Amino acid sequence: MSFPALVEPAAALPDGEAGRQAHQMILGGFGSTGQRRLAAGRVLVVGADEVGGLVAAHLADSGVGVIGVVDAAPPQPWDDHLGIPDGGCTTRAEAWVTALRRTRPALRAEVVPGRFDLASAESMVDSYHLVVCAGEDAARSQLVDDVCARAGIPFVWGELDGGQARLSVFWEGHGPGLRDLYHQRPAAYFRGMSGTLRLWGGWLAAAMSIEVVKLLTGTGEQLVGRVMTYDAMLGECSVRPCERRPGVDRPAELTAAEPFFGLLSPAAAEAARGGTISVHALRDLVRSGEKFALVDVREPDEYDYVHLPGSTLIPKGEFFSGDATERLPSDRKVVLICRSGIRSAEVLALVQRSGHPDAVHVGGGILAWAHQLDPSMPVY
Repeated sequence: MSFPALVEPAAALPDGEAGRQAHQMILGGFGSTGQRRLAAGRVLVVGADEVGGLVAAHLADSGVGVIGVVDAAPPQPWDDHLGIPDGGCTTRAEAWVTALRRTRPALRAEVVPGRFDLASAESMVDSYHLVVCAGEDAARSQLVDDVCARAGIPFVWGELDGGQARLSVFWEGHGPGLRDLYHQRPAAYFRGMSGTLRLWGGWLAAAMSIEVVKLLTGTGEQLVGRVMTYDAMLGECSVRPCERRPGVDRPAELTAAEPFFGLLSPAAAEAARGGTISVHALRDLVRSGEKFALVDVREPDEYDYVHLPGSTLIPKGEFFSGDATERLPSDRKVVLICRSGIRSAEVLALVQRSGHPDAVHVGGGILAWAHQLDPSMPVY
């Protein structure tokens, strides 16, 4: 669908922007008017991870006038994309905004303090023309969609799932929403647990940024009512329609999508609550001579790179789509381990329900063993 521009053009571009944006301004159907619309645009980016951070950078590079970034999580090593963000910052939002202010001084980048949650979400979006989010927490994306629907502003949504990237534009009154695409909340795909290539996130960030530019300037056919899927492994890109579902309340009560800000599913969190041992406890168990089965649930390449002696490899996927639980010994305690304790906790919930109620997992996983007990062990 094609919609009019969200914003009126600014009276003038900031000093130096016309020369910097010359290639955009000579584009037919875009021109000076389109560039001035971008300069008048206000966009909120929820989540400054390896997708959201690049979205903020792309929008700043395109000339969007005001970019708000909300992400209270501390920067991680994998966030250091293309020389951005700066070091020494306490949150991802602060890191990206600091870098954008330095590299694009004519534009306005602002940290939106706090978390995007039930208490703050509505006040966070009320001064922006649209919101962008491709976070790993599916519940948070649902909350963004609900809040944008109440505010009547577009939500540019994206997600990564293995080798696939998906995106759409949800806009109450003009097309379906995330609740229409997913009748039930989708399972979270945590990149830190299941892995991804940085390039997939880069593709998604660029595609989402293009939708923002199209919405602000009224150019092209926006993805309202359609979902684009890029399958990197097959080299295929497809677009399919998305329609309103009968009986889906819009806008929904915000309490219907209370976000779960964490890396474990509720079942895994419950299993881990009483079934987690430390790496020190694992070391003591090894030294005691007691018989137990140490099962590593990572992928074969990870196991080949580094593993604990005596462990047996059974990848996580074989528990959820195969017969791995039947291959576990019944005459000894099962101890699960992974890289950081996330995948092992997810497997733990399944194993405890499958005839091994005394099974445990190692909190912190291989990383904790290396940091606390064996600094010579390679980590990744």
